[in-house]
Amino acid sequence: MPTAIQAADAHTAFDNGPVLQFPVPALQLNLAASIPATSNVSSNLIQTNGYKVLALGVTSTQAGTATIQRFLDAAGTIAQGPALSVALTATTPAVLNGNDGVAFQSAKVTVSNSAASAATLSNVLLLLQAV
Repeated sequence: MPTAIQAADAHTAFDNGPVLQFPVPALQLNLAASIPATSNVSSNLIQTNGYKVLALGVTSTQAGTATIQRFLDAAGTIAQGPALSVALTATTPAVLNGNDGVAFQSAKVTVSNSAASAATLSNVLLLLQAV
């Protein structure tokens, strides 16, 4: 299975093959590594460039929620339906999958902390996949 290592590898006019995947790590998401008590953090707006399937992996030291809001437009102004979400259980890895065939050009990740103390995030990865 081909894997794109750099953005230039993943976003060509000729993406072809059985499956192409593009990993977007926490650094590229610009997602803070810690969340204050009863607060949340959001990523940059991610341009998905035609990738139709996405998966978010995250582990939090506190309970909360991880969401992915998809947008019809590249500017992130027209929400494409409700956000996808998964409940986070403290110290348990969680995965949120989006594979429902809805068209979108961009997405934003938000992770919330419902606890009364700060949360630390680890194992953060957004994986985009062409089908």
